[in-house]
Amino acid sequence: MPGIEAKHLDFTGRRVLVTGAAGGLGSRMARAFHAHGGTVVLADRDLERLAALAAELGGAESHVFDQADPASVEALAEAAGPVDILLNNAGIVLGGPFLEMTPDAIERLIATDLTGPILLAHALARGMVERGFGVIVNTASQIAFTGGPERVIYGTAKAGLVQFTRAAAVELAPHGVRVVALAPGRTLTPLTEEQLTDPDYLAASLARIPAGRIGDAEEMARLALFLASPLADYVVGETLIADGGYILF
Repeated sequence: MPGIEAKHLDFTGRRVLVTGAAGGLGSRMARAFHAHGGTVVLADRDLERLAALAAELGGAESHVFDQADPASVEALAEAAGPVDILLNNAGIVLGGPFLEMTPDAIERLIATDLTGPILLAHALARGMVERGFGVIVNTASQIAFTGGPERVIYGTAKAGLVQFTRAAAVELAPHGVRVVALAPGRTLTPLTEEQLTDPDYLAASLARIPAGRIGDAEEMARLALFLASPLADYVVGETLIADGGYILF
């Protein structure tokens, strides 16, 4: 029985668009796909950090965009050209008690974490279908399956993204386009560092995680590599939950 070979994780010749590339998780994904031969295209709203990452990756193509703005999403899709693999990773976290959230904050969160990824996938999937190949990896969240205090709208948006993954996969798989999702649990990134280094919060989190530790962005990047690779060719419409067992409680 043949084993895993280097070619299974070789993305040479594949154009890989990474949104949210300037963030902790997105930058690790970009570095991973670049290291495995992919032609990485970076997109984020943070110009300074985006430029630094592009330089680190040998002058990788980069685009500034705002995922909450449909016109900006459309412009990115056009500028990025033919994309083989979309790492639909950009998102924001707006917490706080549900009853204290403003309508503007709710709309911004839904627009960024649900509508934006759907619009970008919609814009790029047509070309994937025409070429007979494509992979869309949506970044969801463990909270899509568990809920949680002060994360009502964030969890709702991520749950919607999980359902979008399932529904879109049904339509696109017959055309050679796989849609899958990755749902990280508590993972240490610059965005979560303040929260996850708080002793009380960390202790409460670890009490719910059978693996006994917080996740690492590098682990999530490796899972994205797997999901986008031929190793996962028969994985369609599924969401891979990587949370150390948090949702088992």
